[in-house]
Amino acid sequence: MSLNLPFLATTLDPRIPAELELLYQRSRVSVSDEDKMLGIHLLIDALCELMDTCFGQIFEEMAHTHPSKELIDAHAVIDDIKGKAHHYIGWVAGFLANTRLPPVIAHYHSMNHRMDLGDGTKVYMAFNIDPAFAEELKPALAKLADGSLTDIHEVVDLLIRVMDVALEPLLLTPKKLMKFNFVIDKTLDGVIGVVRILNRRMLRKLAPSMPRELYPTVAKHMALFLYA
Repeated sequence: MSLNLPFLATTLDPRIPAELELLYQRSRVSVSDEDKMLGIHLLIDALCELMDTCFGQIFEEMAHTHPSKELIDAHAVIDDIKGKAHHYIGWVAGFLANTRLPPVIAHYHSMNHRMDLGDGTKVYMAFNIDPAFAEELKPALAKLADGSLTDIHEVVDLLIRVMDVALEPLLLTPKKLMKFNFVIDKTLDGVIGVVRILNRRMLRKLAPSMPRELYPTVAKHMALFLYA
């Protein structure tokens, strides 16, 4: 996957891209049962780490200085989403033929990019986003950072869209590449739909209770992922 500005990017535990690189090289010849299970576990680990990096860490940071029931509930939603990832991705492994995995492995491998984004050369999981969407995100995060934002729901709606955009390369494209039958495909569509609803409800419930003094903290955190 070629990468051009604008894009979203984040680092992962170095173990994940390292093991994925080896798995990708092996998958170009064949995929063993052990390789299949490794691929499933790497996908689960990567998705859970992304949830922690994008949401869990900032929730913990805010809760340290401004504890609230809403932050506790938000963190519980993140744990729920990670639990669903463990359960359903593990579940589909039983229906997945080894021969269907190489395109999926290649897809995730293509999202790993070794680059220097200002903090030394690292491997990032990254994907392009629509330039028009990036142009909406930048001023909204700037207003959140300088305290001039008047309606927090403006940023919440954009963050919900970020989640929806991220689901395409992270889950929807791989699901299509796996070519499941109708029943499994629709089951997974339902699970992804539930994840979307949980995320939207979490953000919309949390936003009104967030003290304005935390806006710059949130803006700084979210800006870590946007390169435009």
